[in-house]
Amino acid sequence: MTRAYWLSTLSRVFCGCVFLIHGLPKLQNLDGTRMFFDNVGIPAWVAMPIAFLEVFGGVLLIAGLLTRIVAGLFILEMMGAALFVHLERGWDVFEGGVEFNIALILLLLGPMLVVGPLSVDHVIGFRKRRSAAPTP
Repeated sequence: MTRAYWLSTLSRVFCGCVFLIHGLPKLQNLDGTRMFFDNVGIPAWVAMPIAFLEVFGGVLLIAGLLTRIVAGLFILEMMGAALFVHLERGWDVFEGGVEFNIALILLLLGPMLVVGPLSVDHVIGFRKRRSAAPTP
């Protein structure tokens, strides 16, 4: 297994754990999550899809199933969180800034680009298909 596969796998599993751990409290307290979303200007109805994405998407990412799709959804979520919640607070994660969002986006680029052999996607053959080179 190449370094790219190892880095992609570690990044995928780490991000999956992060989203799962952050999604569980959202799912367990949907009313509180809706209230928080509403307070920061995000429609309250978005709380449920985000909570489900973080919990079930986190599990899928850990397993490496539908990796590119889930990683892409998480990148979109982190871009939204950065723009609508964290950007006004600056860079520093300890002050609620965008630092952690950007770190997760960068970490998710690995699984978006490389699906390693330690994934369900690889085992079932669900990975980017390369078109054959044109013949002369």
